Amino acid sequence: MSLLNSEQLLDLLMGQGLLSKEQRQFIILQKGKQRQKLLKSHGGRRQDDLCKLDRGYPDLVDIIVSLQLEPPAKKGVVLGEEIIMRAVSRALKIPFKKLDPLDLDMDIVTKTIPKSFAINHLILPFELRDGILEVVSYNPDNQVVLEDIERANQVKVRPYLSTRSDIKKILAEFFGFQRSISAAETQYGDVGKATTVDIGNLEQYVRLSSTRELTSSDQHIKAAVNHLFSYALEQRASDIHVEPKRNICLIRFRIDGVLHTIYKLPKAVHSAITSRIKSLARMDIAEKRRPQDGRIKIGHQEGKEAELRVSTVPVSFGEKTVMRILDPDVIFQNLDEIGFSRRDRVVYNNFMTAPHGIVLVTGPTGSGKSTTLYSTLKQVASSETNIVTVEDPVEMVHEDFNQISVQTQIGVTFSSILRNILRQDPDIIMIGEIRDLETATHAVQAALTGHLVFSTLHTNDAVSTIIRLEDLGLEPFLIGSTMLGALAQRLVRRICPNCTEKYTVGAEEMQKLGFPVAGKEVLELYRGKGCRQCRGTGYSGRLGVFEIFPMTEKMKKMVADRATDSDLRQVAIREGMTTLREDAWRKVMAGETTGEEALRVTGEGR
Repeated sequence: MSLLNSEQLLDLLMGQGLLSKEQRQFIILQKGKQRQKLLKSHGGRRQDDLCKLDRGYPDLVDIIVSLQLEPPAKKGVVLGEEIIMRAVSRALKIPFKKLDPLDLDMDIVTKTIPKSFAINHLILPFELRDGILEVVSYNPDNQVVLEDIERANQVKVRPYLSTRSDIKKILAEFFGFQRSISAAETQYGDVGKATTVDIGNLEQYVRLSSTRELTSSDQHIKAAVNHLFSYALEQRASDIHVEPKRNICLIRFRIDGVLHTIYKLPKAVHSAITSRIKSLARMDIAEKRRPQDGRIKIGHQEGKEAELRVSTVPVSFGEKTVMRILDPDVIFQNLDEIGFSRRDRVVYNNFMTAPHGIVLVTGPTGSGKSTTLYSTLKQVASSETNIVTVEDPVEMVHEDFNQISVQTQIGVTFSSILRNILRQDPDIIMIGEIRDLETATHAVQAALTGHLVFSTLHTNDAVSTIIRLEDLGLEPFLIGSTMLGALAQRLVRRICPNCTEKYTVGAEEMQKLGFPVAGKEVLELYRGKGCRQCRGTGYSGRLGVFEIFPMTEKMKKMVADRATDSDLRQVAIREGMTTLREDAWRKVMAGETTGEEALRVTGEGR
């Protein structure tokens, strides 16, 4: 009998303090009844009728997990599948492997052993190095199976243990995606060979058309694209990159601000994947020489929806597609939880509740400006306010706002919309970006006529917004009389809460880097060691770093006198403004992020 289905497992768990005698007896008494319950939850099917991935279900591990027991020495912790398998791993001295899809090579997983063999034995190869094949298995009694793999592949096998749920999930996802890609590549292999030298718009290449072209309506391509979408959402990606290279199609996800290579696909399927995405985004499939923009709305888990903003541009080896994932749970956040200090939150709240004026949010692409603005509008939205937004393009459609999209090809620009927008009786106006004098003038006019205006501007810090508006051509007295203040922001990666550790560093060293350190010789800071939850990066999620100043009477007078940027900045700091560097340092000292992250986003010279 398998260890995972015998009372030996209960003895093993007792030996490691994960079960008490009473709990062991309770499991023995309840296992028959619990097994029937679990089978019933599978639709009442007999063991022979269960799908291959569920073969052997339920075993004693499943029964213990379903009973939701607490280990005697770990109150508040439920005895789950991973805890049990890690205990088995320790007892048998077989290493445990927590499977992370981003670390796996699809070719090794899907092409080393047959799919049916992998599913039947719940076994998954994940790395081949120096003649050693590393294989993860659910069943520790799989020695004969491992020997079969060694003989078939002429390699030495190094075994690992993992959970049934992780192995099932990876096998289903990887074999499903690989089947879709392989079927498309096999069916249209001749197309793939020809396109390995396709270098798009930079060089002319003439190819005789195949009798069958790979189309975006192919069922395999549909399945592959759907998998990409669901996988990106599952991994909390903010962007999906589909990049053509000379011989491959590269798929990359941006997670917590960092790009990760996910798949290297055959070049043969790149054109079809791109066409499928363009079709979903209502873009012109035939147009491959010009950049295009579109959007896709997708439904995912538990009825939730997300939007993808799609952009395509012609590059050296074909069309490159980037999709920005706009998840309502990320875009619309509680302003108290995005990283404002107490002082900055009070100042920003004063901006939000002002009857009229202009509030400017500044920062580079990907610094969280859209999240701040959308979260602000969501908070001030009510049945008594008319909120109108002018965007290029509309990032997230929301029924509480009246959203207008800029369409330059038909003359619908920021300035042309703003000329007419005041006739729509708005209370609050959000302008996607102030790019020129005409747009800035209309924004000032709206503020002067009693409207609250939010917009973005491209400057490096908050105070520079004043100089930028002057450079556009606005009169200083208009800036001083309409502007409520400005907010500059960046995003830093948050330390993973599961692997936080303290460490000490010399204060002098941090002072040299420009951090406001005084009165201490040694500092106690925090960092992430790296764990399975954060994929070894030490970071999980992001939070904002802010620099915010209100337009005080003294600042208005200085603006009217055309004061320099440095003079304005000094006054803003004296009046209480926290710089980006100082706010980042506060978050470092609070254990929310690291010194390296603070330096990365605020620059070494600031």
